[in-house]
Amino acid sequence: MDADQKKMLGLGALAALIFIFLSITPAQKRAFRTWYKSGAWVTPVVAVAVVGPSTAIGVKVYRVRKQKAYMTTIAQQVATGPTLLLLPRSDWKPVDPSKINLWGRLADALPHDEQISLEIFGSETEIAFALHGSENGVRAALTQIKAEWPGVQRRDTSDDPTQPPEGWAGYWCECAPATWDKPIVPLTTDPLRGAIVELNGVVGQGRGLLQILAKHDYGTKRKVGQRAVAARGEGQQVPHAGVKALRTKEARELESRFDRNFLQVTVRAVGMADTPERAQGIARGLARAVCASYGPQNPVKVVKEGQDLTTARQRAFGKMQAWADNELASLAHLVGNDMLTVAPRMKVASAKSLPVSPAMRVIPTDTLARFAEEVR
Repeated sequence: MDADQKKMLGLGALAALIFIFLSITPAQKRAFRTWYKSGAWVTPVVAVAVVGPSTAIGVKVYRVRKQKAYMTTIAQQVATGPTLLLLPRSDWKPVDPSKINLWGRLADALPHDEQISLEIFGSETEIAFALHGSENGVRAALTQIKAEWPGVQRRDTSDDPTQPPEGWAGYWCECAPATWDKPIVPLTTDPLRGAIVELNGVVGQGRGLLQILAKHDYGTKRKVGQRAVAARGEGQQVPHAGVKALRTKEARELESRFDRNFLQVTVRAVGMADTPERAQGIARGLARAVCASYGPQNPVKVVKEGQDLTTARQRAFGKMQAWADNELASLAHLVGNDMLTVAPRMKVASAKSLPVSPAMRVIPTDTLARFAEEVR
């Protein structure tokens, strides 16, 4: 219940008390005074004063426990879900992140309160894209990914990119924009390029991983709209024309952002290596590459670091911040053949799949496969 609803509820209760006071008869007033002087009102009032708050607290505790159990169930479904490799085609044209609509659709397509993890990992032998989530989440995400990039191929994998080899150390850095109410503006046409170049530089006994976890955000869109109305300040006295111009610019940015879908996002750069120092260097280098791709209007900074890879393996949220769908698309997307020049080790799809020629199909009445023979 927000402040406006509480205000309306209070005014309604006050109006009801005034109506009751004005509508009672003199006989009812005398009966009330007699009842009040007798002290019979003490017991029910004390009972309400004790039972009411206790009941409210009990209901609140029940709701909190129920919500916690619900979120725990979701976390288990995501943690134990499948991991799939996503293979872009090597003949794709360069991808323009500003034209990607994937995350706007995923915000509505994902199961309620479930996150999906889009991951890019690299070592001296390969660079690859992966998708992780619950079974229902991965199915929903694959539908939208194939709609966005027809021709993308998927591969099952038993090698979890978040699981380092025996004896390796891990380190992670979480990156987030400074605030939710300002646009996240990239400095380059493709912020993912810097991260891929950084992953391509991992050699020897090491592995880098960029993990992008996202789920639908149900509250930021309304807050952005309220902030836009406040920035307009219609009917308010503005002390200076320059201040009015700044407020108008801010309002336009917020109104443009209000038209987008929002997601709660955790961006996690992970390093794994044979030594703790090298793992830390991989993670921090990857985090710097991500942060350097966004402008100072709402800078993306490293906000949290750690060594325990449990949250990365479970695909659990860390530091979350609101991203608009087009802002997230600038970082979380598949790539075209232009990236093969900066990351030649990237895993791409095999030859284009074509339907089998009718002459080569086997039907139930065949004992041997048919073949096409050309007579010259």
